Amino acid sequence: MMRLMRAGLRVAMMAVFTAGGAAVMAACPPTAGDGTRLASGPLQLAWRVVGVPPDVAVGRHFAIEVQLCPADAGLTRVDASMPAHRHGMNYRPSLTALGEGRYRAEGLMFHMAGDWELRFDVELAGQRLSLSDGVVLR
Repeated sequence: MMRLMRAGLRVAMMAVFTAGGAAVMAACPPTAGDGTRLASGPLQLAWRVVGVPPDVAVGRHFAIEVQLCPADAGLTRVDASMPAHRHGMNYRPSLTALGEGRYRAEGLMFHMAGDWELRFDVELAGQRLSLSDGVVLR
């Protein structure tokens, strides 16, 4: 298993919290327990790797859960690229709305170790916004 890192520090993979067997994240605004937090103006986003165990390894598919605030924001795309290599993932993840500003993206795969940029495209009040987070897979 490879380690997923963010800004040079190891990101602790968040355990999946369950309620009646379904994975859930906290309501708006996202809390520190919801995973990595990003913000742009009024938009807040938290994301975390989900699964049992919640890990990311080179060449293996993984899934993430995303919480948007405000909840009426819409996640339109999740993608990742390696800026230094000028290429993206070899797979396009599927995106499922879970309600109340929550989404699940499945089928992500980092096909090589190195510096990746995870990108979230969001629509809010008629505007298109993009948030990104750097991750390092070693």
